[in-house]
Amino acid sequence: MTESTSEQWDQAVADTQFDPLLEELPEQYELLMKVRQGGMGAIYRARNKYTNADFAIKILLPKYAADEDMRQRFITEAKAASALKHPGICQVRDFGITKSKMPYLVMDWLEGMTLHEKVETQGPLSERDAIAIFIQIASAIGHAHKTKVIHRDLKPEHVVLCNNENHEQNDVRIVDFGIAKLIHDESAPAPKEGLTMDGMVIGTPLYMSPQQIKGVKLDGATDIYSLGCLMYFTMAGCPPFEGDNYMDVMYKHVNNPPPAFPHGVKVSDDLTRVIFRAMEKELSDRYKTMEEVISELKKLTKGVSVERKALSHHRAKAKQNWITAAYFVGGFIAMYFVSMLLQNAFDAADRGSPTEKAPVAERKK
Repeated sequence: MTESTSEQWDQAVADTQFDPLLEELPEQYELLMKVRQGGMGAIYRARNKYTNADFAIKILLPKYAADEDMRQRFITEAKAASALKHPGICQVRDFGITKSKMPYLVMDWLEGMTLHEKVETQGPLSERDAIAIFIQIASAIGHAHKTKVIHRDLKPEHVVLCNNENHEQNDVRIVDFGIAKLIHDESAPAPKEGLTMDGMVIGTPLYMSPQQIKGVKLDGATDIYSLGCLMYFTMAGCPPFEGDNYMDVMYKHVNNPPPAFPHGVKVSDDLTRVIFRAMEKELSDRYKTMEEVISELKKLTKGVSVERKALSHHRAKAKQNWITAAYFVGGFIAMYFVSMLLQNAFDAADRGSPTEKAPVAERKK
């Protein structure tokens, strides 16, 4: 450990000592350092004193922990995440509320880097590596959907690539079901003002589905769209839609077809079709389940082409071309008939003209 790293560690440990609420956590957890702090919560690295296993402990910041609605939202996250048992999902190991009503969540500690960090530092992934990662993501989120949980904030920052047996960072773990929603959970308490619910726009605009932006009732299809945007980012090194502000980005998600990959980016036609179909605007055009996405991606690993189903914007363009051609042909036919009618009219006028000249023999008489 270098001197600067040691100083950062000491400061991180010191940060954990200024919040007395952290002392209310179960005694078996020894806090090591603050990993990061977001707008609503903070994550700490901790160690179980009895097993020496490291965990990530997420807490709600005190100013939000005092709010009953925010605590309820945190509990909803814990309930959703705890229901998920899949090797591709970061496991929740414990959950509770301290005496001072501070909720906390104990999760597996992950060693690795996020997909966003990998692409930002190493550039777009090879198609082979990317497809292997996409299949794992789709499998993990598909499991969540079967458990009636939708993530609603799937993005590269929430995909952690952990070291596998070959010391390659290709083992996927999905994290942060912070705005997840239990689908048709009749046992859940009625949503309160300020909680995530139908009609609220919540998520990350760069990877948000048109349905999420519109605030309509959501299902697993919203995660499929976000996966499409995530796949685009992984192959292109940038999100599919960018803009000057969130409203600009959200408008493009709702109205614009997926843009072609940037110049110089090589993506096979088959993988492009999978990515763009996942990003279809209308639910009827998009993949229905993550299993469908996985099936298509596995075909690519075997060198089998996916179905060449026309994308909606291609169909729209073809339809426009047909309409233009129909107008042209219709106009040509109409002009032809008009010209024929005019010609017939002129011929009839010539045949009935009284000024027609008499033969020469008759004039001599």
